Amino acid sequence: MRRTTLAALSVLWFAGCGGGCSGASDEGEPSSTSAGRTEAQGPASASTGGEESEPAVDPGPPPQLRVTGEIDPHHRTVTARVANRGDRTNLRGRFGLERQVDDEWTPVPDVALDLRYSCEDEPPECVTLAPGAVFIPPPWQGMVGDAQCECEECGPAPAGTYRFVIHSCNEAHRVTGEPFELPPE
Repeated sequence: MRRTTLAALSVLWFAGCGGGCSGASDEGEPSSTSAGRTEAQGPASASTGGEESEPAVDPGPPPQLRVTGEIDPHHRTVTARVANRGDRTNLRGRFGLERQVDDEWTPVPDVALDLRYSCEDEPPECVTLAPGAVFIPPPWQGMVGDAQCECEECGPAPAGTYRFVIHSCNEAHRVTGEPFELPPE
């Protein structure tokens, strides 16, 4: 039985999952990387009535990413740069944007940003980054709405401090990028 379990785990590891393809974790202490903040995510486990809760699934190690925003102040666009500084990792194709208001970070609603190579590509569900890989999707246009490629019903985002937020594909980990300043219009 033990050899079968080890063999199955080895197959998952070599297939690129590293234990992180199964879903969100109920465990995990937040950890930090030198490039951004990495946090464990996942719903708390709860037991209802006499039912037992499912065992926790190992989310795998947190991605070791450096996420930055490179600003072109002349066009008021920001290019995300996602550099993988760790092992092979699977990231969610849709990524988020947060704005600093006073001393708190709040999600910017209604901003569609995807990790895709070009605007002609369909947004992927997940993206795999090899060790040392850098992913540079089309830039954020500094708008709220479909703010990355075509923006038919958009409005300008207010000037301020922002950061990109990346999740692992299984959504067990969250990596916050380095803050950047969006200039006034």
